[in-house]
Amino acid sequence: EQLLNLDTTLFIVSSKSGGTIETLSHMHYFYERSGGDGRRFVAVTDPGSPLVDLARESGFRHVFENDPDIGGRYSVLSYFGMVPAALAGVNVEALLQRAQVAEQNCTHFDQSSSNSGLWMGIVMGELAAQGRDKATFVVSEPIASFGLWVEQLIAESTGKQGKGILPVAGEPLGDPGDYGDDRVFAYLRDPDNADPDTDAKMEALARAGHPVLTLAVHGAADLGRIFFFAEFAVAVAGWALGINPFDQPNVQEAKDNTARVLKEGAEPPPSDLAPILGASPPNYVAILGYVTPSEEFDAAVDELRAKIRERTKATTTFGYGPRYLHSTGQYHKGGPPNGLFLQ
Repeated sequence: EQLLNLDTTLFIVSSKSGGTIETLSHMHYFYERSGGDGRRFVAVTDPGSPLVDLARESGFRHVFENDPDIGGRYSVLSYFGMVPAALAGVNVEALLQRAQVAEQNCTHFDQSSSNSGLWMGIVMGELAAQGRDKATFVVSEPIASFGLWVEQLIAESTGKQGKGILPVAGEPLGDPGDYGDDRVFAYLRDPDNADPDTDAKMEALARAGHPVLTLAVHGAADLGRIFFFAEFAVAVAGWALGINPFDQPNVQEAKDNTARVLKEGAEPPPSDLAPILGASPPNYVAILGYVTPSEEFDAAVDELRAKIRERTKATTTFGYGPRYLHSTGQYHKGGPPNGLFLQ
């Protein structure tokens, strides 16, 4: 809010269900701050959701009604991703053309090697079934934040029925001996701007026997292709694991539990760091920070993650609240019961 001129800001209120607590809380707050000027707001939601009525009652500039058959985490190439992209000045036509390239590649069914999305999904699913279920993403700039997008796609699609693939984003890159035998690495490499140090570290990991999947990514313009490719591969990985990649049963369960706790009140569980310091693969440690995001906190968490891995070889993840509730929450609740959580 401190960075914005509210008089010249357009707010995009995006919620598939139209009832997401955090999204609506932000909307109501800024709607009041804008003096109730609905022309500064647009909504992106499913047809018939409560947000459609709320937007019309509040005089929103426009309501974008999305295809309701698209799940939230698969919606980046729909209105949910394209409306803010267009407003930010992204060349949407080029982005979608790159997505079509991936779509065409993923329609080749003659053999799996000619369909890279199918191949990637089968490899991820089969490696997870063999115990290498920590998909660690190493992403070249300028699209390093892709890891935070793919995190929700993988965690919410595969983390259920005690199975799943844990996405690991933003983890400091270590030496081969720092890792357990539960890892698979996905290296999104820009061949035009490759970092020699990262290349050397990834080659060392592969030589040490860790599976390393390298994908060529040609900068931000290539995101459309990578988005589609990732969605297709994750759907295939769900099939390979024998689970439905398109439902999220524990997300609603968590919402119901939250409503109950808010109504009844509850004492927080006691704190105990001993299990975390005694972790080992296939355990993973999820650090969940309900704090104000900052570069200082990011740096402190990076150091903590490296220390935990150095001591235990356990995989670590990190997420700011409330984002982690929606991005990795399904995996935390429905995935393999080997998580240790530091809130």
